[in-house]
Amino acid sequence: MRHMHSKPSVSKKTKIIATYGPSCEEKGVLSELLQSGTDLIRLNASHNADKALLSKIVKKIRSEAKKSGKNIGIFLDLQGPKIRVGKFKEDKTELKQGSTVKIRVDSCLGNQNEFQVDYKHFIEDVSEGDPVFIDDGRIKGVIQDKNEQYVTCKITTGGLISNHKGVNLPCSKLSMSAFTDKDEKDAITAIAIKCDYIALSFVSSAYDVTSFRDFLTRNGGGNLRIISKVERQQAVDNLVDIIKHSDAIMVARGDLGVEIGVEKVPRIQKQIIELSNKYIKPVIVATQMLESMIQSTTATRAEVSDIANAIYDHCDAVMLSAETAVGINPQNVVTVMSEICDEADRHLEDMRRNSSVVSKKIFEYDSTATSFCRAADQIAEENNATAIMAFTSSGNTPLIASKLNSVLPIIAPTDSLEICHKMSIYRGVIPIMMPKPFKDINRWTDMIHLAVKEAKGNGLLSAGDRIVVTAGIPIGKSNGINSIRIIDL
Repeated sequence: MRHMHSKPSVSKKTKIIATYGPSCEEKGVLSELLQSGTDLIRLNASHNADKALLSKIVKKIRSEAKKSGKNIGIFLDLQGPKIRVGKFKEDKTELKQGSTVKIRVDSCLGNQNEFQVDYKHFIEDVSEGDPVFIDDGRIKGVIQDKNEQYVTCKITTGGLISNHKGVNLPCSKLSMSAFTDKDEKDAITAIAIKCDYIALSFVSSAYDVTSFRDFLTRNGGGNLRIISKVERQQAVDNLVDIIKHSDAIMVARGDLGVEIGVEKVPRIQKQIIELSNKYIKPVIVATQMLESMIQSTTATRAEVSDIANAIYDHCDAVMLSAETAVGINPQNVVTVMSEICDEADRHLEDMRRNSSVVSKKIFEYDSTATSFCRAADQIAEENNATAIMAFTSSGNTPLIASKLNSVLPIIAPTDSLEICHKMSIYRGVIPIMMPKPFKDINRWTDMIHLAVKEAKGNGLLSAGDRIVVTAGIPIGKSNGINSIRIIDL
């Protein structure tokens, strides 16, 4: 283990999401994950969505977070309408290149001549000439013709196929919604166990997001934040609309690569990050970021470069999946990820400090809030402040501030635990909980005094520091900021 910071690593601005799984069950692993730089924990509903179990895991995360003095967000990632093949006679079979297979929707034990898929509208949704990708595109085929009973598919790239592998239909217009019966059940679980975010898989349009939001609201989950996963061509076509209606966006590079072609992923990734930043939405880059570390203790140069480049594009968070869920050493993976983030974040700061150009048109829409945040950032930088302190009731001001690529950490005091957890995904934002509610604090100076004391206790500030403070006065009204102060501690 190399240099551990005595302070919590303040130079790391990019947030790290770690997926909880069997490897995190061992004693002490979770607490080490949080100590090494994890900001959010992802629960994957595809693998385990038992309510009692998830509830136990959430309690465990919350109690570890409390011990480590960190405000950790939790999100449940819904499985979505993943089409899968059925079972095979020997649990697997070889599909030979050039052969023809029947794909059925009625149940049958698969072999090399025919197999089943678990999507009942498969036959009506596909057309002649449509490509079919199986197991993340390892096996490829093309639809030749179809009748009431089955579809005939010619295998263009053969390979070994086993039970329940995923199927992608990149060119077919699917009649399935992004929200399945399983998702419905899992979403209700997410509300019950008080997750902060919930990720909707295979979003195609803004309608998927708004109808999902209606569902959450009807079931008492109106304040659960929605992360839309962009992993289909249709989502790429409707990008701006989806971003506008979501609370956060995930570049889900696995299925996206299968659907649009891996060579197009870097360009789409840049586009998604740029648009999310313009519309002031947090954006996560996910899939295979440190894939080799599932089995190894060191990262490849290509992985390090990939993570750094996502950060140079200004993503808010990077995500680990199997690396922490089933990998050989989850806490080591997070430590390596933290070091990469640290280095890239510092490089970004240097570039920002040395650049004489400050881009004026950052956001799609300007408001009083965006003007105040931009002004506060400029004042802080020109007056050598240590940090920006943005008081917030809704999380809105720190979110805007996080998108300005400030060279300074943004300390965000709030009196709502829910908002505190929600801010764990915002780049460069350090959420802190006020010791008492805003409404019980009468004077501005008391408010600052309490927050500063809290931040000093967390090792975020020390005597002699200069901070730039933004807030809305009167205190605790969620009506946006209207004041900026420079304060020397």
